[in-house]
Amino acid sequence: MSSAKSWLKIVLVLIVLLMLGMCAIAGAGVYFVSQHVSTSTVSSGSALKQFDEMKAQFKGQMPLLEIDSRDRVKRLRDLSELPSAPTRATTLGIMIWDPDDERLVNLKLPLWILEMGRQHVDIGTGPDGFDLRRLQLDVKEIARVGPLLIADVHTDSGERVLLWTQ
Repeated sequence: MSSAKSWLKIVLVLIVLLMLGMCAIAGAGVYFVSQHVSTSTVSSGSALKQFDEMKAQFKGQMPLLEIDSRDRVKRLRDLSELPSAPTRATTLGIMIWDPDDERLVNLKLPLWILEMGRQHVDIGTGPDGFDLRRLQLDVKEIARVGPLLIADVHTDSGERVLLWTQ
C-alpha cells in the first residue's frame, strides 16, 4: 500500500509541475506579444504622419519589393547585390493601417524568430491576411544588408502596410 501512495504522490507532483510549466510558457507568450505588438486607434492624418516618419529613416532608398493591387510581388532590387552593412539588422518592423477601424498596428519581430519559424508568420486572417512566406525573403540576407525598406504597400481600399528591417 505504501508503494501505491508513493507512486500517487510522484504522479501528482509531476502533474502539478507540468501545469506550472504550461502556465510559465503562456505567461512568456503574453509578455512577448505585449513587448512586440502595439495597437492604437488614430486618425487618418496621424497614421499617415507616422508612416512618413518611419519611411523618412530610409530617405532616398527604393523599396526592395513592390506588391500590386492583386497581391503580386515584384522584386525591385536583388539582395545579393546589396553591400553588407556594418551593423546587422535584428528586427523586422511591420506597420499596418486599417482605415475602416482607424487602427494602426505596429509589430516588431526579432529576425531570429523568422529564421526559427522559416518565415511562417501570418498577419491577419482570411482574404485580407498577409503571409510573409509570399515575399520569399532570405532572413540571413536581409540581416546582412542591415536597415532596409522592404515594401510600402498601398491597397485600393486604403489599407497601408510598411515593412522594414532595423
